[in-house]
Amino acid sequence: MESINEKLVRVTTRALPNEQHFRFHTENDGLYTKYGVSALGIEPFILPFRSKLSDLDAALERIQKSAETERIALADQEFDRSFSGMHGYTHSCMNHFNSEVRRAAENMMIVFDHYGNIGKEAYRQELGSSFNLLQDLRARPDDLAALALEPWIAAHEQAANALAALLDARNVETSKQTDLIVRQTRRELDAIYQQITDRIDAMINLYGKDFVPGFVAEYNAHATEYKNKLAQHLGRIHAGKKNNNDEA
Repeated sequence: MESINEKLVRVTTRALPNEQHFRFHTENDGLYTKYGVSALGIEPFILPFRSKLSDLDAALERIQKSAETERIALADQEFDRSFSGMHGYTHSCMNHFNSEVRRAAENMMIVFDHYGNIGKEAYRQELGSSFNLLQDLRARPDDLAALALEPWIAAHEQAANALAALLDARNVETSKQTDLIVRQTRRELDAIYQQITDRIDAMINLYGKDFVPGFVAEYNAHATEYKNKLAQHLGRIHAGKKNNNDEA
């Protein structure tokens, strides 16, 4: 009987929020490049895939630029400042006199290093990265407590929420027009992604899951991460609806 590991994990991309959707496909492209487009047998699809990914990037940027540019830029500066302060404080604790604090800082810096300087990313990407970063930091409560890092996290979270609120308040008409483009481009990109995934699955059926050594394992870990993020996103939506119904 065929093992689940002999096929690629599928992600319901149409349900991903915009920032996670774009990041998922960007990381897909990185994996296709890393393991070789030719070796994976996806050459006929890669140029259309990258073209649509570029179109989506441009459409999302158009949404961002349609907002109140100056206010958003100031909010982004505060976002960057809060992230830099949180990162810098944690890094400085690696030289703390208390060994427990030093170990906690070392553990937390592993998390920070995984995400890099999120302040250099585009608005939607940095907000998505910020959300995931804070989740990962809070997943280490002992280290969090040892560093007394929660006030820094709260300040950064507040800055991220303020930036997100301004982005949501962008010009309505421009937003509606551009959102139509985003939705259409997402559908077209997802269709090509499905073709690529089908092709790779066909290659696996022909030559086995190690036809390109390491690809299936790394890709499935990557795809599973996004399936989990999607489950969390849908869970929050469901919980919000339940709370609204309970209050009604």
